[in-house]
Amino acid sequence: MQLAHQAAFRLGAMEVRPPTREVVSPHGREVLQPRVMQVLVTLANAEGAVVSRDDLIETCWNGRVVGEDAITLVMMKLRKLATRTGGAFAVETIPRVGYRLAAERTADAPSSPRASASRVSEPPRGSGRDRPRIVVLEFTHPPGDEEQAWFAEALADELTAGLSKSPLLAVTPRQALLTSEVVGHPPGAISARLGVDYVLDGKVRSLGGQVRVSVDLIQGVDETSAWSARFDRPMADMFSMLNEITTSIIGAIEPAVLEREESHALLTPERSLQFWQLFVRGRRHFWRSTAGDVRKAEGFLEQALQLEPDDVSALAILAHCKLYDVWVGTSENPAASVAEAHRIALRAVSAGQSDAFAHYTLGVVFSLMNRLTEAKAEQRRALELNPYLAAASGEMGRLLAFEGQSEDAIAFSERAIAASPNDPHSWLWFRSKAIANFVAGDYDRAAQDAADACARGAERFPLHYLLAAAYAGAGDLDQARRAVEHADRLARSRSGREQRNTPPYSLEALKTGHPFARSADLDRLVKHLQKAGWQGV
Repeated sequence: MQLAHQAAFRLGAMEVRPPTREVVSPHGREVLQPRVMQVLVTLANAEGAVVSRDDLIETCWNGRVVGEDAITLVMMKLRKLATRTGGAFAVETIPRVGYRLAAERTADAPSSPRASASRVSEPPRGSGRDRPRIVVLEFTHPPGDEEQAWFAEALADELTAGLSKSPLLAVTPRQALLTSEVVGHPPGAISARLGVDYVLDGKVRSLGGQVRVSVDLIQGVDETSAWSARFDRPMADMFSMLNEITTSIIGAIEPAVLEREESHALLTPERSLQFWQLFVRGRRHFWRSTAGDVRKAEGFLEQALQLEPDDVSALAILAHCKLYDVWVGTSENPAASVAEAHRIALRAVSAGQSDAFAHYTLGVVFSLMNRLTEAKAEQRRALELNPYLAAASGEMGRLLAFEGQSEDAIAFSERAIAASPNDPHSWLWFRSKAIANFVAGDYDRAAQDAADACARGAERFPLHYLLAAAYAGAGDLDQARRAVEHADRLARSRSGREQRNTPPYSLEALKTGHPFARSADLDRLVKHLQKAGWQGV
């Protein structure tokens, strides 16, 4: 192909100039390598048809014999270009067939042989195309060891099945690995070959009566590690070990991937944001948990829902946004806020009957409506749909803690913590453990758990009030007073209530955030807070 004879054209917001090898987009201008530009032009000229590897070799390499990795490397560079230009196009891999360009290609000049604009077919919104795509590879293991071979295969199967339950990840089925030659290729090449964003790779080996599992999550576009871990366990109970390690890995993968996705979305100009970028920006602001951030989260999520009105994940997080002012005690009309959250949560469940996070969200709303039987039923349903959903385990722990069932509450909370220790929810699960221990009268453990909660959610002032009550119960009034003073400062800063004669955290707000089933437990919390110097009554 002679690039000098190719007319300029557009792919979405990006202008492609083959004669000068330039691409110009709202993100800037860059010059491509000749081979990369030739492949881009060839795919664009196909107008949505699949281009085989043989056709690419004939057109762009003049029929010379080249290894498959040469083409794979070019595809990686094109996918990096697509990321840098805000998703102006996408390169799809059709396993064992070839490649297809998904974009809108418009010729710049009427004299172009393709002067009429053509739209390449692309997956419909809501199909998962925008969500991060991940594949779990076969875990390598020492040859000749049947038990480790079984364990490695079972681990890959369980991880694929478990990750598939997340509505925020698009997981490549295991069958795709049977029809694609990925063994021995680097993660970037595998990512390009399978059309995925992340590759989960791992090794299983025995070391002196123990099994060591090493796991690495690689982002394909630049072959950087997004997350890695190592697990050493005794070989005594393989089934128990399989469940424990699977749960730990699944609980860590989604937060690690979404953290990367949020960082990428922040690099995209707001005018170019599509559904997924709007969603992850909204999610990021929600978890920052300031009044201003939650309002920004609502704005991004509402824009996302204009594009995909029935997206379950966006609806569920929007429902949580509506509850923010209720949780922190600044809502002027808590009943109206809960009613609005209830309406949105019902929409989420209606749109995704089998979505575990939607049922979890509805259960949270039911708890604020004092419909506790239904709240626990929704969490049980969420865990039936996705046993790995740490948020549902944590919420069960919270509900049981306020019912006074301390032992079960601690068990559910610890299950959530073990499943997803880096989850944005983790502060809440330590809080539930603190409340359960407080109710049981173990104030030292309650203080320890409350301190752990504060370490994970330092900006959440109700945690510091709980810490103060636990210190007071344990007899450490100096620490208790300091905790109340810090909580008051945070609460005033969050609510904007700078007047000293106005309590920053009222008794009504305390009751809303601490729905004890037994009034004696609430009275004890209030009593210890007053000992610490709280002026909320």
